[in-house]
Amino acid sequence: MTLKNQIETKLDRLFSPSYLKVEDNTSKHVGHENYKPGGESHFRVVLVSAKFTNTTRIQRHQMVYACLSEELKKCIHALELKALSPEEVVESNELV
Repeated sequence: MTLKNQIETKLDRLFSPSYLKVEDNTSKHVGHENYKPGGESHFRVVLVSAKFTNTTRIQRHQMVYACLSEELKKCIHALELKALSPEEVVESNELV
C-alpha cells in the first residue's frame, strides 16, 4: 500500500468524509529538504467532514495530525491541509 493510500484509508475511517482528495506533491519539491526521488513526502489534503462542524481551524488540524501521527513522525515532511465542514462548502461553493 502506498503512503497516499494509507493516508486516504486512515482519513476515510476516522472522518467519514463527504469529500476527500489526497495529492502526492512530492515531485513539485525537487531540491527541497527531505526530498527523495520516488519518495512520498509532500502531500496536499482536502477533507470535508461533518466532524469539523463547530470546530476551529486549529482543532481540525489537530484532529488530522492526531490521525496521521505515525506518518507525520516517519514519512511525511510537508502536509498542506484544507479541512472544511459540509456547511462551509455549501456557503463558499468551493473546495480548492
